Amino acid sequence: MKEILGAIEFSDVEVRLIIGEFFKTRFNIMEVVTEPCRGIEDYSISNKDEIKRAVKAVIDKASKDLKTDIQSLILVVPSVGFKRYPLKVNVRLETGSVSKDDVSRALKKAMRTKVDNNITIVNAVCVKYTCNGISSRRIPEKEVANELTVDIDLLCADKTLIFDYVSILEEIGIEVLDISLDVYAICKEAVLFEQTVNQNLILIKSDYQTTTMALISKGKLYNVEILYEGLNSIYSVVKEEYGLGFDVIDRLVKYNTKENNDEYSDDAIYAFNDENGVSKTISEAELSRLVRPKVEELANKIKEACDPILQSGLVQIVVVSEGAKMDALVKAIRRKVEVTTKTYFPETIGARDSRYSTLLGALYGYRDANEFKGKIVSSIDLYRFSEVIEKREDTQGESLTTKIRNLFQLRDKGGEVHE
Repeated sequence: MKEILGAIEFSDVEVRLIIGEFFKTRFNIMEVVTEPCRGIEDYSISNKDEIKRAVKAVIDKASKDLKTDIQSLILVVPSVGFKRYPLKVNVRLETGSVSKDDVSRALKKAMRTKVDNNITIVNAVCVKYTCNGISSRRIPEKEVANELTVDIDLLCADKTLIFDYVSILEEIGIEVLDISLDVYAICKEAVLFEQTVNQNLILIKSDYQTTTMALISKGKLYNVEILYEGLNSIYSVVKEEYGLGFDVIDRLVKYNTKENNDEYSDDAIYAFNDENGVSKTISEAELSRLVRPKVEELANKIKEACDPILQSGLVQIVVVSEGAKMDALVKAIRRKVEVTTKTYFPETIGARDSRYSTLLGALYGYRDANEFKGKIVSSIDLYRFSEVIEKREDTQGESLTTKIRNLFQLRDKGGEVHE
């Protein structure tokens, strides 16, 4: 049975959707769709109808391209009101050896934990397994023992906000297959948990309206702090000075501002007509000098929020999302925190544009958690999708495999090959 899954995220400027197929150890992207949307303000829903319109648009586009219905999706939610509940769950081994069913029972037991009334459990993460006095981050499957102890972290977030996000999908007839915290999903996709055995790591998710900072240590997501200020605070001075639109400002500031005075160039990088029809230009030096105070201000606020962790010992910082594309901001953060600061960019496989890292990580996280449930689910109508594939093969005639086989048979018989 095919395992085709989809994930959706409501960001502060657009709705994003990814559909892909897991095949053995590989994940093949089938569809990526985005739709501009301004229905989110500081992670809260400000215009529900606008979000529903954008969600319908991406689902309709993906359904049309795949020629099948999208029935369920994994929903990425913000880490507002984050709280972590660390648990040690003991389970008796019914068969005398460790199995995935035992881990599943431990997870079900953990999910019955009472949490604060204003939050709800989003992700239940198996952090460590202890069997016969030996601890491991991998499940000791088939290990002979009488009892298994599972360290489980319950990752919780604001209940009302999450229910509001979930209701949008439910109201347009899409089942919520699972939900995932945005920072947890990024950690899964960027393999950040594995980098924190001997050091702390601060993940900075830099967006237009907000900046989210997460502390990861010893393979666990410990804490999340949200600064309700983002790239828009930098863009505002450009809007005020030149009256340009958001898309133009976004490109100019991200890719043309420099952090160092010595790097400034007086060459024009953008020409436009103002509201009076007067022709104007903007140079790299003008733009950089204009936005630098705001870049410094945002970097200072990020540094202040990270100070308690920076003073505690060995730490590194990873910047993701839209702010990771602004070289001036990343350099300003690096200069102020005085620790290793880098942007997430995969060297082999992964999200080349880190705004999609949350979606990919949500898919990976769901599949890892689903391993203990022992069932394969899909986000699309597989019956209809299979029919489409069969019709496509019929209309194309011979399959590629058949054509190659016939090609070699023809050559073996000494015939000529014509295209």
